[in-house]
Amino acid sequence: MQPKNILTHLLNAFEKIFPDIKIQGGADEPFYQASKMSQPAIIFFRKDYSRSLLHEISHFCLSSDPQRKLDDFGLWYIPTGRSLDEQLRFEKVEARPQGLEWVLCDVVGIPFEPSLDDFSGRSCSKAFVENLRLAKIEMATRPPPTARQAIEGLKNYVQSNLPFH
Repeated sequence: MQPKNILTHLLNAFEKIFPDIKIQGGADEPFYQASKMSQPAIIFFRKDYSRSLLHEISHFCLSSDPQRKLDDFGLWYIPTGRSLDEQLRFEKVEARPQGLEWVLCDVVGIPFEPSLDDFSGRSCSKAFVENLRLAKIEMATRPPPTARQAIEGLKNYVQSNLPFH
């Protein structure tokens, strides 16, 4: 299946799984816009990349209710060009969302690669690789409730829409 078709399926699936949030591609940068007044929350994902969508859904699934009331879940973000300490802090926060993203990629048959969101040429720290491995196991075996909802909903969507890829 072409990447555009996979993206269409993912959008259809997540609209059913999370009907109270709006999901929109085409953004230059991913962003979560918290619900304002009677407007739904919006997950903006980068360009039309399936992996960006899965990554942003993962952040949504692992954010607490108070975090979902804040733009970008109240998370800090420093663009590429981070110091080593800033990069290690980034890796510490990213292991769980990327572990869930990895599980979601497996469900739909998209290859997963860790993202350091850093173009300095540094490789992943050993701690990040290990934390990512442990996070994938956690998400595959005992995910938090919203992550479970995303995984199970996506599995059901894939099974009922064969051939998905």
